[in-house]
Amino acid sequence: MQVSTCTQKDDKMPTKKDTETKILDAALELFSEKGFKATTTKAIAEKAGVNEVTLFRYYGSKEKLFFAVVDKEAEVRMGILQMELEPSENMVDELTMIGNHMAESMVERASFFRLIVLEIDRYPEIWEHIGTVPLAAIAKLSQYFEQAKEKGLIRKDINTETMAVSFFSFIFRILVANAFLGDDLFIREKRDESMKNFAELFVNGVIERGD
Repeated sequence: MQVSTCTQKDDKMPTKKDTETKILDAALELFSEKGFKATTTKAIAEKAGVNEVTLFRYYGSKEKLFFAVVDKEAEVRMGILQMELEPSENMVDELTMIGNHMAESMVERASFFRLIVLEIDRYPEIWEHIGTVPLAAIAKLSQYFEQAKEKGLIRKDINTETMAVSFFSFIFRILVANAFLGDDLFIREKRDESMKNFAELFVNGVIERGD
């Protein structure tokens, strides 16, 4: 009985990781909702259920906490890009799936993206923290298109990096629209439909056609 009691007590004791997660989650929510300037460390600490002294012990300042949140979000987005992409003759459906997957991941944090854009003049080094994500997404798409070229699915004269940037730009537009307009006001179709139509249009412009 004593061993069981001690084990239960240990399970309930907060770990350093638990505390950091609570602080980062609270900071993400408040920064996204109120902006960097209007968000106080006291409010973050209260939302996280910790003492403000604890917050400073972990991160030192509001600026360092902000960049810790940025790094965490970048790490999460990088993890999403680990999907395996193998091109086939069904490129329209594949690109629709890839595009929807990336768009959904990005739109989930549209409010935080808006915050980053608004703060980048004050903290230009933000790009060093988040730049790896779009570059990795473009590299992933470029690899997919290069494999499609090797398989003879798309024209040999196509620049696959330009293809990747072009396709990613459509996804990025969805993020920007949601971040600053609250919705994608440029296209009346639902996102899944517009992504499918764009993928079809995109693929039809680059596929290798037989004589």
